[in-house]
Amino acid sequence: MDVKALLTTIASLKDISEKDRKQLHDDVSQMQKEIERRDFQLRRIQKDKTIAVNILNATIEDLEKKQSIIEQANEQLSEQKTLIEKKSLQLAENIQKLEHSYKELEEFSYIASHDLKSPLRTIGSFAQLLKKHYGHLLDDKGEEFLDFMVEGVLQMNEVINALLEYAKVNNQAETFVDTDFNKVMAIVKANLKKEISDHQVLIISDDLPTIHGNQVGFIQLFQNLLANAIKFRSEENPVVKISCKPLGKKWLFRFSDNGIGIEEQFQEKVFSPFQRLDKQKTNGMGIGLAICRKVVKMHQGDIYFEPVNTGGTCFVFTLKDQKERAKRKVLDEPGVLV
Repeated sequence: MDVKALLTTIASLKDISEKDRKQLHDDVSQMQKEIERRDFQLRRIQKDKTIAVNILNATIEDLEKKQSIIEQANEQLSEQKTLIEKKSLQLAENIQKLEHSYKELEEFSYIASHDLKSPLRTIGSFAQLLKKHYGHLLDDKGEEFLDFMVEGVLQMNEVINALLEYAKVNNQAETFVDTDFNKVMAIVKANLKKEISDHQVLIISDDLPTIHGNQVGFIQLFQNLLANAIKFRSEENPVVKISCKPLGKKWLFRFSDNGIGIEEQFQEKVFSPFQRLDKQKTNGMGIGLAICRKVVKMHQGDIYFEPVNTGGTCFVFTLKDQKERAKRKVLDEPGVLV
């Protein structure tokens, strides 16, 4: 519509009054403004539509790219899952083989150690008989050699006994039972009754928990720690303090004494089998603390020692209740219905 021409036509009209002409002119002008406003809105809408379409297209493209990335990630995850499952099966098989080998090794150690005792007894007995019946025919050097032989046999016998004790710690879940540690302490005190009495040992203990695990191992753990506290005592009468508190899913024990103490540099060596820090000053083969660590590791714990400021040593260790492990063992057995 040509508004300008329309306004010119209105101005040339002679049959209408000036008032009507002015009103008509104003109406046409208003209509022109409305047309311009609507035209502007239409252009704006068209522009916004173009922007919206571009944004939508970009969003769709971005989503398609992300979908492609997700699909690739899912494929990789699926491959990784398959690989993890395969590795898990291999790991389970290796663990089973390792446990079987470990069990066979323990059985072999026990049998070999037990079988070695018989020939050792024979050697020792004949060495003593040789000294008794024919000692007068030997010079001082010959008697010394016989003494070395008997001493070596006795020492080897101690080593074998230590190996047998170490092999007794059984890691099989079927040997685990609910164990009251207050009763464990009672058994340990009865086993070491003479030593406790001879050295006037004072034992101060918290009320101790009940833990599902290897009862024989628990007794060995506490008995070795208490025996060490007595063996490596200072000039004062031994005082042993035992405390326990929950620590997450584990129990934290502190077993302290007022003995001669252990230097921090021996933190690892002291728990290794047949490692003695005092050489020949005391009896024993250095197997006690190795058994303690074996028992603690069996119950998914850790053990270490701390020096006591006033003198002595504090053994700190954690033990985890093995009830869940025993349940899993039962569920893993063939033929068990869950």
